[in-house]
Amino acid sequence: MKEDYRVDPRNIHVDQRKKDTRREAWDRDVMPADWKKSEPKSNKQISNAAPVFVFAFFYVCILVMIDSIR
Repeated sequence: MKEDYRVDPRNIHVDQRKKDTRREAWDRDVMPADWKKSEPKSNKQISNAAPVFVFAFFYVCILVMIDSIR
C-alpha cells in the first residue's frame, strides 16, 4: 500500500507560508488583466545607425575636399 505524504494545509501556520514579494507577482495579482507593463523607449535604432552617420560625414568631407581642389 502506498503511503500518503500529503500535508494537511490546516497544519501550516501563517508565518510558515512562503510569501511572494517579487514585483512581477504583485503586478500579476494586483493589476488588471489587460494591463501591460510599459517598456522604456530605447535609443537602439539611433545607436545602430551611428556607423552610417560616420560614413556619410567622411563622404561629405571627401566631396568638399575634391570640390576645393578645382
